[in-house]
Amino acid sequence: MKRSLPDKHKQDFSLSLRGFFISLLFLAAASGAAFLVQVLDGNDRDIPMLFILAVLLISRCTQGYLYGTISSLVGVFLVNYVFTYPYFEFNFTLSGYPLTFICMLIASVVTSTLTTQIKQQEQIRIEAEKEKMRANLLRSVSHDLRTPLTSILGATSALLDDEALLAPEKRRTLLQNAHDDAEWLIRMVENLLSITRMNGEEAKITKTLEAVEEIVGEAVRKFKKRFPGVEVSVTVPEQLLMIPMDPMLIEQVLLNLLENSVRHGKSKTGLCVTVQRLGDDAEFTVSDHGIGIAPDVFEHLFDGYLTGREEKESDNERSMGIGLSVCTSIVLAHGGRMRAENLPQGGAAFHFTLPLGEEE
Repeated sequence: MKRSLPDKHKQDFSLSLRGFFISLLFLAAASGAAFLVQVLDGNDRDIPMLFILAVLLISRCTQGYLYGTISSLVGVFLVNYVFTYPYFEFNFTLSGYPLTFICMLIASVVTSTLTTQIKQQEQIRIEAEKEKMRANLLRSVSHDLRTPLTSILGATSALLDDEALLAPEKRRTLLQNAHDDAEWLIRMVENLLSITRMNGEEAKITKTLEAVEEIVGEAVRKFKKRFPGVEVSVTVPEQLLMIPMDPMLIEQVLLNLLENSVRHGKSKTGLCVTVQRLGDDAEFTVSDHGIGIAPDVFEHLFDGYLTGREEKESDNERSMGIGLSVCTSIVLAHGGRMRAENLPQGGAAFHFTLPLGEEE
């Protein structure tokens, strides 16, 4: 939601204890350095540059225009009143004194303003990227939700209109299809809730130390419940490996990747889940022997907007963008990384890492 103009101005000139202490710290540092320069070097020519540098750093480290502008005025005062002859007085009758005072003031204010504007432009760019991601996510979700809802509507309409004419096998098939699509919708809603949680302003991942064997085992168990005919092999380190994570979210990542291998990799055999320790990280890999990843899909594989694939999909197919977008959000929120590759022997592999340390 865009901020109103009064709210934006309030934020640009808002007070904060953090901004006050940052300004005080840099101005004190500049004053100390100016005093040393004056004592050791005996001249005040370079002192204005110290305070302009302080104003630049203050503008960079604080929010809005207020502290940079105030620091500019304070810096000009200190340079011209404390560190410039005549000391502790203003004397605009001296040659060059008015020009030095005005140039210092203008340079400081302009530096503060430009630094703040650059920060604001960067924030606008970040917000634009977020809006683009939301739009792409909405488009992907709209496509993915329409397909199962249409299937459920068709199955239930056939049962309601022609139940007496349908053979028992046909009725069971329609009910099974509606049941499968309803389950898939539940998974989609879970993914959307996770996306909302990851992107919320107050989002925070609660990590606990979890045994990797238990997390992988639980994810594979849930997957086998939905796909009993698909074989999955698991390889984990022999030594107990404890990883700080949100266990439910990491299980969801593994489930999404396993289901993606079946639905889009067209792989019914050869699914492998591997975990290994790489330095300070644990790397999870979900691989298959399916059809692999199309080259035109790689660019948008994890952003929820698979242009190349979606243009070729019919309404009866579901894109994998939303699931992988959820996986990426969860892994990034844990401080990890995610990537994918096509395997030389065929099929694809999805890798993600989780840090073994407690830091996010």
